[in-house]
Formats: sequence, C-alpha cells, structure tokens
Amino acid sequence: MSSPDTTRPGPGRPQPADRKPLRRRLGLVAGGAALLLVAGWIIAWQLVALRVEASLGSWIDQRRALGDRIEHGPMALGGFPLTVAVTLRQVHWTREDGPTLLAAAASEVVASSPLWNPFRVTVVPTGGGRASAAGSWGSVTADAGLMVAVVSLGQHGPRQVELTLRNLDLIGPGGAVLATVEAVDAHIDPTPEPESGAVAAVPTTLEVSGSAAGVRPTGVERLPFEGPATLSWQAALRGAVDPTAGLPGLAMWRDAGGVIDVNHLSVSWSPVDLVGDGTVALDAAMRPEGAGVAQVQGVAEALDRLVALGRLKPGDAALLKIAAIAASEPSEDGSRQRLKAPVSAQDGTLRIGQFPVARVRSIAD
Repeated sequence: MSSPDTTRPGPGRPQPADRKPLRRRLGLVAGGAALLLVAGWIIAWQLVALRVEASLGSWIDQRRALGDRIEHGPMALGGFPLTVAVTLRQVHWTREDGPTLLAAAASEVVASSPLWNPFRVTVVPTGGGRASAAGSWGSVTADAGLMVAVVSLGQHGPRQVELTLRNLDLIGPGGAVLATVEAVDAHIDPTPEPESGAVAAVPTTLEVSGSAAGVRPTGVERLPFEGPATLSWQAALRGAVDPTAGLPGLAMWRDAGGVIDVNHLSVSWSPVDLVGDGTVALDAAMRPEGAGVAQVQGVAEALDRLVALGRLKPGDAALLKIAAIAASEPSEDGSRQRLKAPVSAQDGTLRIGQFPVARVRSIAD
C-alpha cells in the first residue's frame, strides 16, 4: 500500500498561495502602525517644543515687565527625538536693586526637557556662567565652571530646584580672588508642605538645604586652619518676600514677622568642627540679628595654631584654654572636648556667650 502524498493540498488545507495576501496585509498593518507612531511622536515633539518655547518667552517678558533687562540671541530648537531643547546664545541679564546692580551672563544657555516629562526642565550654561553684584560697598563676582539647575514645574510655577555648581571662584574688587569652592549642591523647595500639628503665626515659604565642599578662602595662612572647609546647611524662610522688591521688600518682610530658621549649620575646617542652629531676622537698621547655639570641637588645637602663627601669646592661649575647658563637655566618642555656647547678633554686634567677636553691618550699606 502506498503512503499518502502529503505534498498535495487536501481538503481544508490552505493553499501556499493563500498565505501571501495574509502576510501582505499584516505587513501593511504593521507598517501603518509604525508610521502613525512616528507621526504621533513628531507631533508630540512639536507640541512640547512650542510649549517650552512659549513658556520661556513668557517668563522673559514677565521679568522684563518687572524691571529686568534681558538680552539674548535668537532661540534655537533642538534635541529631537528624545528631548526638547531651547538654546539661547549671548545671554545677558541685569537688574538694579536700589544702589546695587545685579548681573549675570553666559555665552550659551540650554533649557531642555525629556519629551515624556515636559515639567522637568534642565538649565545649563554650556560654557559656565558668571554672576555679579556691585554697589557703593564694592563688588563680588562668582564664576562657575559648571552650573546645572534642574527645575520641577508645578501648576503655578517651580516646585523643586536642584542646583549644582562646580569650580566656583568668588572675586572681589580689582580681580582679587576672595575664595574658591570645588562643589556646591543645593536643594530649594519654594512650595514647602504646611507644618503639621501646629499653626505657625508666620508660615514657611521657602526651604533650602545643601552643602559646599572644598571651600578655600584667601588669606588662610594667618588663620588657625588647614586644608579646605566643608559646610552643610538646612534653613527655612518664614514669611512671604518678593525677591524683585529689593530693600523695601525686605523691610516689608521684616515688619510682617519674617525670619529665617537655621535648622542645621555645620562647618568642618580642620582642626575645628562646628554645629549650630538658630533664628535670624533683620533689625530696624536692616542689620542681621538673631540667636542660636553652637557646639565647637577643636578649640584647644586652634589656640595652639594661633600661638604657632604668632597671632596669640602663649599665656593668653593658656587662659583661654582653661576657660574653654571649664565650659566644655566630652564629645560623643570621648576623644575631644566640645564647647557649647550661645551665639547672638544684636545691635550690630556678634557675640559668643558674653564676648563680642565682630561687628555686623547693615545690608543697606
């Protein structure tokens, strides 16, 4: 008996020729879907690009209406297909704040957003940036080799700002370098959550936290420290203040009960470690005033360094050591003495305990 011929089509078996139209239709459907996806992506990119461009232009117009002078070259769109980027070249911004002139400049600024999250904007001056303030008191200029600001937008404006600065130079009059800073990282929350469990008379309107590493002021050869300093902070602004209103706006903020709560401040500058907190406000003469508590380790070592530098007599250093030891307690690990003392600024004088250590100038000077 011969075996059945399976190469011939039988009843119900589709002909090979029947498969070709089906494959062709499936290919056309897949190709059409891909074209629709690409077209939709292009349309979405264009819509986001128009929105970003319009938002940036609206913000610039708003700042100009408030008195800012902003100049820049033509806007250029780019970043397709994954991001929307707006590039501005030769950006210059200036503002007069009473007797003080504020200015900033960058050769090129790029503001970009990922297409899937247009409410997250990254702003980068690609060649670094410069900002300065000048007045009758002198001038200060900050040059940053790298600056990145990541802004999370909400319905009514920025919700969070992450600021990154690298290789920062602080320059005084005549081009003299006042300090260099390797890195600054800051987190700014312009819409903090209301405090739970209590109703504050003056609500928190801004929270700032961050750190600075590799801080090297000039003239340290006459100070009892070695190496760079490291700082960290966490502070809250209470009371609404208009940053565009200058000194009159600060006076209104002060008169409405505005204060700054320094919830944490630490300074580590070998051999001294300082941790403190307190509250700062402005007095009637626009001088900073406030009170807090500081815990300091390394006082004895700093006094020894002052003696070695010829800045302090050995007998005076010994007396100061005795006074510091009497007011100190062992550190948490028991290896050093920790001096805990109140710090205050009042009537233009900064005091540690009852001892005046420096004058405090008015910010209006």
